[in-house]
Amino acid sequence: MPRALLPLVLAFAVLTAACGSDPVIHDWQRPHDTYQVGAFTKSQNAEELKDKLGRSGFAARIQTEIQNGVFYLNVLVDIYSPVPGVEEKLERISGTKPILRSKARVDAPAAPAG
Repeated sequence: MPRALLPLVLAFAVLTAACGSDPVIHDWQRPHDTYQVGAFTKSQNAEELKDKLGRSGFAARIQTEIQNGVFYLNVLVDIYSPVPGVEEKLERISGTKPILRSKARVDAPAAPAG
């Protein structure tokens, strides 16, 4: 085989090997429910609730939104493994009833163990 073809053959081999690998499943692709547990105009208040939720075992995140010209910081919690009483626990921590923002029930394969 001529040496000029060797890089092309190697590149083809690498590309075909990569095509057979398992797809990566990200958290946002896994089935989950998203609850809004707070909406604030002051970032300090949103950060305090996020930290409080974190100390209670919830991975919260902050989403920005402009509604009727007002800037809001929404505190959201994604629940991947629903357990009874999770809404009540979120309400006790935040002091307000959580709002179910979305149910992401996609038919994605489960994340590989490990």
